[in-house]
Amino acid sequence: MKVQNSILRLIIYGAVKHGANFQQLCQRVGIDPTELNDAEKLTHWEISAGAWDHALDMTGDPLLALHMGEDPNFAGLGMLGYLMQSCSTLEEALTVLVKYNNTVSTIFTFSTESHGTEYYFYYEPVPTYRNKYPESCRQAVELMMASITTGFRVFADKKVSPLRAELAYPRRSPQEYERVLQTRVVFGADRNSLVYRQEDIAAPTITYDKSLYSFFNLLLTEKQNALAVQKSLADEIKEVLLSQFGGQVPPIEVVAAHLNMSLRTFQRRLSEEKVTYRQVSSELRKELALSLMSNRQSRKAEVAQLLGYADLSSFQRAYRNWTQPSA
Repeated sequence: MKVQNSILRLIIYGAVKHGANFQQLCQRVGIDPTELNDAEKLTHWEISAGAWDHALDMTGDPLLALHMGEDPNFAGLGMLGYLMQSCSTLEEALTVLVKYNNTVSTIFTFSTESHGTEYYFYYEPVPTYRNKYPESCRQAVELMMASITTGFRVFADKKVSPLRAELAYPRRSPQEYERVLQTRVVFGADRNSLVYRQEDIAAPTITYDKSLYSFFNLLLTEKQNALAVQKSLADEIKEVLLSQFGGQVPPIEVVAAHLNMSLRTFQRRLSEEKVTYRQVSSELRKELALSLMSNRQSRKAEVAQLLGYADLSSFQRAYRNWTQPSA
């Protein structure tokens, strides 16, 4: 899984603005400061996940992401951020975020739904991130929530606030959340979401720029196509299993359909790469299990359930095979 360098840069610069020492933070994260200059470069997701933990420690602010979002910087999304600012409506800005998110990060999935007069924007971290780096993950969720709500008040030609914000995390400092987000906050929700009125989300933006929209939309389409060419089918399968099924393994026909392939084409492509669906899914399960179990707070029973094992003993047998050296 990958995250664009612009995200890492946003975390580090935001932490520095709130009291962290730049050089020391880069050293703790394990990067050369000059690496931050390549904003569009994709790096391993655990670098940015760990950066949040260091940033929290160095600033001493448990609500760091929420406070960073008070001064939204959509440049943290690189070209996608500039495209969002160029959209004609707030709804269109969220639509392009959903469409091109995979060019920036593969550790979150975004989606939208309409229910009557309400419009829902969902943002869900993949299970590996959520379980291995729980506080880091919460910070990333809250940065997105705060940036969207405060940024939309800048984008729109009228004051727009969500009807409510829903967080799948325990309650803390509710008055501060409501001050920043200027809406009611529901803690312990089933999913992370921002809920808007349909009429508000259709509001025009004062930042709309037709030429810039066309320019960045073209660049992101090209980038998305280039990334797709670079991926093997095995990589695409793993990405679908993570983003759409939470790391669990559905029947092969289901995954083929998600990739818009017939079962025959899907199996032929796998054969060309000299792998099977079972091998790819087993490899992903192993990667997830080893990653999650490296977190001392993870319990085998929870990981077994997350990965869809029928019972704990089945997972324990598999885990022993992965971790014990062969004779």
